[in-house]
Amino acid sequence: MKNTRKLLLALFVTIFLMGCTNDWLDINNDPNSPTTPELSQLLSGSEYFMTQGLGQGNFIGDNLSSYVHYTVSRDVQNYGMSTQANNPFNTWNYLYTYTLQDFDAIINFAEPAGNMIYAGIAKTLKAYVFSVMVDLWGDIPYSEFNIPGLIAPNPDSSKDIYNALIALLEEGKSNLQDTEAANLIKPETDDFFYSGDVDKWSRLNNTIKLKLLLQSRKAKSDISDWQNKLNALIADNKFIVTGEDFQFWFNEKTNPTDMRHPAFVNGYAGQHTFFINPYFYEIMKGETYNVIDNPFAGINDPRVPYYFYNQLNGGDSENAHEYRNGDFMSIFFAANGPNSAHSGDESYTKIGIYAAGGRYDDGKGGAVSLDSGTGAAPHKMITYGALKFMLAELALTGETSSDARALLTEALTASIAHVNTVAEAAKKPDDEVPLITDEDRDTFIEAVLAKYDAADADGKMEIVMTQKWIANFMNPVDAYTDYRRTGFPKLFDPQKTQDPGYGVNPTVADRSPAQVPITNIASYPRSLYYPTNAETELNKNMTQKTNLSTPFVFWDK
Repeated sequence: MKNTRKLLLALFVTIFLMGCTNDWLDINNDPNSPTTPELSQLLSGSEYFMTQGLGQGNFIGDNLSSYVHYTVSRDVQNYGMSTQANNPFNTWNYLYTYTLQDFDAIINFAEPAGNMIYAGIAKTLKAYVFSVMVDLWGDIPYSEFNIPGLIAPNPDSSKDIYNALIALLEEGKSNLQDTEAANLIKPETDDFFYSGDVDKWSRLNNTIKLKLLLQSRKAKSDISDWQNKLNALIADNKFIVTGEDFQFWFNEKTNPTDMRHPAFVNGYAGQHTFFINPYFYEIMKGETYNVIDNPFAGINDPRVPYYFYNQLNGGDSENAHEYRNGDFMSIFFAANGPNSAHSGDESYTKIGIYAAGGRYDDGKGGAVSLDSGTGAAPHKMITYGALKFMLAELALTGETSSDARALLTEALTASIAHVNTVAEAAKKPDDEVPLITDEDRDTFIEAVLAKYDAADADGKMEIVMTQKWIANFMNPVDAYTDYRRTGFPKLFDPQKTQDPGYGVNPTVADRSPAQVPITNIASYPRSLYYPTNAETELNKNMTQKTNLSTPFVFWDK
């Protein structure tokens, strides 16, 4: 497997002409060959690899989804990501070895030539990627990163990196606003996000800066001039607007490279390896079988058939099952019961059309394959709806004077609109996929707001953060950070279930134990191990963590 990954890396590097090595950047004596890299090729390649490194497939998104209870994976049951786990290694390797070095190459070659738009975009993306890596791992190499000849860089403290990244964002924004540079070369189709639109990139730059300030609000004394920076951003109010979601759209192409959403390819191609967490499903359905303190009890979320596709339509599953709720079938987090390891490739519920370009659940059921959907769905990093949730949190905590309730309403409206946008774009030409109606949307939002109005301050925060968690499905990186910062959403607790406990089989013959055996839930990991085979065995200055229940990130208070 490791050799296969290396071969694929080499292939991708060749395809995208990545500028990551000293050899490639050396002066070439051939007069017919360029002596400097093509900025357009560097940008498109780095944006693509950034998305891969932070997304699903053989990367961090797969296993981290289990940490935030979107999915259940037998590979990392009960917070079991080890120092040898492939996904953290692959993400660390892609970001450090390819993406970030390319951003530096863009900056180093764009600035002397006056191509400041390229430089501003690269600085904005470099700040975003490093911030995510800090959020995942804490102290990592930053100031000594990418120094030629230095093979053992020292890690910087997470708070120092955050301060440096905020300064980098400010520098990048200044580059983007360089009116003289705007008349020179700037990205077009080589920019997968905004096609070189300077105003959109400036608004994203502000939005990323807001995200860093929000995430550090409990440690604001560690951030230089935190309050004035926040006040200036809020007063300026130039963040991404509707339709400017920071996301990478996968598509239907399979040749020469499969560009379908990796979660679709993995989930619809035979053996079932990732399962929808029943806890997540019950919260969206408004049920209380295993979520007796469900903050949305009695509210059926209209996004459910877009999030999940049930292959079953009555009748029995292939094998004895652990959890079945109508036609929804899955396994529990941390389960070790007799049915948790059974196969059920044509019975288990799949990820739906919104999350990965799969099937919309029309209630008819049917086993799926790679012909069942398009895989044309985006990997979300910061959506317009996520921005509104961020602003709602700041209002709730008294950091701004805005109306948190109104912002929650806007966040929910934007999140549902995003589902409709993706569903319309991801459906197959002959498929009938209805959109969520304004009436259904408004009924749902009114029900959520009624819960919000009745809640105390802590309950209001739970509602905002749990809805943000739902909206961020398939973006587990931010969900993982949000949970550690706020304690919400509350995670699955076997002690908070109703009889018969853990299992539910309301419409078919009981084929599970009355109570599914669950191991003792492990302590929650406050950060990830450093990849042993990528860092701690090669860098004498990096010491492996020994107790992940201890906070490693400065904002984790």
